Amino acid sequence: MITKSSLQKTTFLEEHAGQYGYDGKIDRIRDEEYPQLKNTIYLDHAGTTIYAQSTFKAFAIDLASNLYGNPHSKSPSSNLTAQKLDSVRTLVLNHFDTTPGDYQVIFTQNATAAIKLVGECFPWTKNKSWLKYLRESHTSVIGLRAFAKENEVDFSTVNEDEIESMIRKKNNDLASNLCEDSQTVYNLFVYPAQCNFSGMRFPLSWTQGIKEKFNNDSSRVLVLLDAASYVMTSQLSLKDTETSPDFVSISFYKMFGYPTGIGALLVKSELAPILRKRYFGGGTVSAVLYDIDYQQFRPSLSESFEDGTTNFLSIIALSHAFSTFIALFTSFNQATLHTSSLISYLYTQMSSLKHYNGSPVCKIFSTRDFNNPVEQGPVLNFNLKKADGSWIGFSEVARLAGIQNIDLRVGGLCNPGNVTKWFNVSQKELMMAFQSGKVCGDDQDVINGKPVGSVRVSLGAMSTIDDVLALIDFVKEYFVETSPPVERFRTKHLSKNMHLNPIKSCKGFSTDQPWPISQQGLLYDREWMLIDAQSGRALRQTQYPRMALISPAIDLINNVLVISAPGLPSLTMRLNELSNFEVELRESRICGDKINSLEYTSLEITSFFSKFLNVSCYLACQSSFSRRYIKEKLSSSANAPLSLSNESPFLLVSQNSFDCLKSQIGSEKEQVIDLRSFRGNFVIEGAERAYEEDDWKLLRIGEQFFELLGPCTRCQMICINQDTGERTRDLYSSLVKCRSTNGKIKFGQHMVHVPKLSKAPYVISSGMEAEILELRKIE
Repeated sequence: MITKSSLQKTTFLEEHAGQYGYDGKIDRIRDEEYPQLKNTIYLDHAGTTIYAQSTFKAFAIDLASNLYGNPHSKSPSSNLTAQKLDSVRTLVLNHFDTTPGDYQVIFTQNATAAIKLVGECFPWTKNKSWLKYLRESHTSVIGLRAFAKENEVDFSTVNEDEIESMIRKKNNDLASNLCEDSQTVYNLFVYPAQCNFSGMRFPLSWTQGIKEKFNNDSSRVLVLLDAASYVMTSQLSLKDTETSPDFVSISFYKMFGYPTGIGALLVKSELAPILRKRYFGGGTVSAVLYDIDYQQFRPSLSESFEDGTTNFLSIIALSHAFSTFIALFTSFNQATLHTSSLISYLYTQMSSLKHYNGSPVCKIFSTRDFNNPVEQGPVLNFNLKKADGSWIGFSEVARLAGIQNIDLRVGGLCNPGNVTKWFNVSQKELMMAFQSGKVCGDDQDVINGKPVGSVRVSLGAMSTIDDVLALIDFVKEYFVETSPPVERFRTKHLSKNMHLNPIKSCKGFSTDQPWPISQQGLLYDREWMLIDAQSGRALRQTQYPRMALISPAIDLINNVLVISAPGLPSLTMRLNELSNFEVELRESRICGDKINSLEYTSLEITSFFSKFLNVSCYLACQSSFSRRYIKEKLSSSANAPLSLSNESPFLLVSQNSFDCLKSQIGSEKEQVIDLRSFRGNFVIEGAERAYEEDDWKLLRIGEQFFELLGPCTRCQMICINQDTGERTRDLYSSLVKCRSTNGKIKFGQHMVHVPKLSKAPYVISSGMEAEILELRKIE
């Protein structure tokens, strides 16, 4: 049977025969060299590309055949290492079309370390020099301003238009920074050859333009080109030293996937006399006295700036990575043709996606021509929108992509300038978000209706049309709305079951006995958590699925918490008696909130969890001095305190809604789907139709009243089987198709107790009648 995707592939291959696939070799290359990609759609090559099998094989043979000693020694094995390192330096220079006379290679840990090295050794002149960097620069470039501040020089950002204007401008305002002693004042201009956020490429000619405009007898501008993203699939030539940058930063893992931990700073050899090295380590000096301030640096930049023993085995591995790449892909120019054909096709397809009402699905963040690799690299940065125009959060896209084995990158991408540029988010709004608990890399994706991050897809030399088509099909299946939403419905009179989750992210338990309601929810519900001893963050079941096998249960009669786990003796703790255990007050993080937690320092307790989860962790509860409250996004009239629950004190789920979801998954998979995965406190039964709980506003269960605050946003934790700890993607995938709202996957309802309507004592139990007393207003 010929599918639509196969027809699209055939058409693509016909239209891009001269660019795509390395003369038809790409499928064989993928099968033989990249078996690790067999079951994954890998679309994060700007993060790191993927390593080839031949690189490891050649490196292993090399290591087995040769003895490499420390290059600072003078033994035969040491000399062999030194020779190899010199040959790799030459290889790197040859790749960038230059020579040792023009540039020198300083090996660093990565491109960030290379950029930092420029800031450390740059010849700043106090109150005279300046630093300027492009708005679209990576965070690692922005970090250079710390050196500017330290040396009391001005720093500022510039955008594309301002740079072009600076180059064209007749008057040279920036060149008037003369030094009183007639010494040359050096300034630093930094920009990326390719933006890591959007893939937009910036003119390499800027280097020449800036130099011609601002260099004179008393003032010089040195240019640092951040080429880390650019050289991933493109050839950079430094042959013309009159127009080339003074510094170039690169990371080799972005080019080859392996070795990691190796980058380089390419420095013009002529700059050696002016660079200021302060710290010196082993191997960088030719003479040194221990008690007198006397040392002489080695003559070459490489020798004097590579402190200590270099990562020499990884540098040697780099030679094999170069050889393998050329053997597989012929050249980086061929990789450019290959990836350019893919990214232009992806752009065309994604930009043409429409909802049923004609509104676009995809907002792409680039102003470049995707058919021209001079302007645009193999990166597509975008956000998705609903048919009503609202944004779909990048975190939801990432969660579902992960379920489908699609690897991509989401967030601010270490590029704050692009966040403000594309998302119409002011610096003030971002500052308020950070002060409210947002941190870089979290899943808070929309603030005040504006996205604060995006989805980045990036392609590499070994990417295929199948990868691209898989992404397009993924977006079509889960995010393109083909018809208007179904109208909401209502009902009354239901009954429920009750569940508690004493330890956050561990297994919950059901109870039939009457249970007290506290200010923070059901008594002892989400009272405890497990904290990573290193990071101070609460452990999550999505990271440690074995947490599902840890079974805590509360015995109110005997006033104990009993915890069991397979293969370990049960652990029993008395409730409300912290004095029986040593406790320590610590600051922890949960759902972006900083809290003070009480740590149980008992070795018996700590060992129980650390041994079972194979991670150093400790049990903790929230200190009475620390308060969290219902999240502001939930429309609650009460500012109720929280225990360790994510957003609200109570969570309600509907049996009918779950049954509807199971029917969509398919009968053969129903047995692996469990309502417990949704971790609701109350399970409502007897609703007439699925998802009618969306309409409820006020609910009575027995003699206790609850205000419904809104739907619960779901993460991949629902994919974990609560009996085995195994993952399944079917539940989340089905949920996306029927319960995606404004980019969020919704199931269940947040609730808060309403004491002024309820009867004291505040106690609730399973089997009580529930009644819907008020419905939400339909807007």
